[in-house]
Amino acid sequence: MNNTITKSGSLIERLLFPRTQGLRISYHVLFWVLFILLHYSYALPTILKKNSDPTVSIASFGYFMKVIPEYYLCVGFFYLLRDYLKGFFLFLVLFIFALAINHVFSVALYSAVDHFFGLENMTERYRMYASMYLVPFNFRDPAAWLVFGNDISDVQFFILPASLKTAKYAANERFMRQKIEDDARAMELKALKSQINPHFVFNVLNAAYAKVLPVSEDAAEYLQKISEILRFSLYEMNDEFIKLETELAYMNLYVELESMRSNHRCHITVENHGEIMEIHRVPTVSLITLVENAFKHGVHSNRHDSFVDIQTTVSAGMLNFAITNSKPSQPLRKKPGSGGIGLANLDRRLAIYYPGSYKFEKSETENEFKVSVQIPVE
Repeated sequence: MNNTITKSGSLIERLLFPRTQGLRISYHVLFWVLFILLHYSYALPTILKKNSDPTVSIASFGYFMKVIPEYYLCVGFFYLLRDYLKGFFLFLVLFIFALAINHVFSVALYSAVDHFFGLENMTERYRMYASMYLVPFNFRDPAAWLVFGNDISDVQFFILPASLKTAKYAANERFMRQKIEDDARAMELKALKSQINPHFVFNVLNAAYAKVLPVSEDAAEYLQKISEILRFSLYEMNDEFIKLETELAYMNLYVELESMRSNHRCHITVENHGEIMEIHRVPTVSLITLVENAFKHGVHSNRHDSFVDIQTTVSAGMLNFAITNSKPSQPLRKKPGSGGIGLANLDRRLAIYYPGSYKFEKSETENEFKVSVQIPVE
């Protein structure tokens, strides 16, 4: 499925999902400029006391600008963890990571300011915070633990960008779900269209039958049987199980059609034994799969005379179905790996429907290939 989603609509959606990479970067830059200016404005009353020294403004800007790399590191860490942690545990690990990152960047910032500008030139509040991070940590001094309280306080700077990121993530999830639903509706519409086409073919065959009948009864009969098979595929194959009587009727129709197709060079035997009751059910097209396989590999792959023998026995609630077909002495060329798929799929279906209560056996000699199936029908 294509994960590229065209997101268009409200102004908020266009802001959250810019169409180009350049526009996306521009939005990020604009956000962080406004973010820093907003927080810097709160510090102006304190900074104005030392407005004659530009290093104070530079240091103050640095205090807020360090939030930018901290935030993107947390976002990257989130993407690494989201496949392994969920819910509260993910939040807890991210929160601890944010505290650690903030502490490291704060130490680096205050050390750089002290080295290049001197902390003695900063405001009293700035020096107080710097002293908390730059002095050696003393586990026995309660005041030393205030540094972690300040780290927690600094994490508040992540609230706004994290909220926007969360909103974007939630919106993206909504768009993805919407796309999945749209794809499902498109597939449903495609399926409906595929049903319309067989109906059209079905009607065309019926019309062709009426036209061909006065010219050739054999050709008309052939068209009629094709039409009946198509009708079965349209109206009788919607359920997983089907009446045994209906499945056998479809099978007999298919055998008659194949008999006409093979120009009677194939000797076909069909025998039914036992009483078939209304309650008897089999997996849909299970028997016809075996019949199709016999004609495909035993008759149509053979240039010479061939045979197909079908034996159906119903007894004590069990169906015994055996089909034997001749093996071609000089088979027609076929694509590698083109055989056996239908039988393997049928075996898997029976294993699902009748675990431990079915038999599926294949045997062959130099001239014959046989498949036997035993399944409960009640």
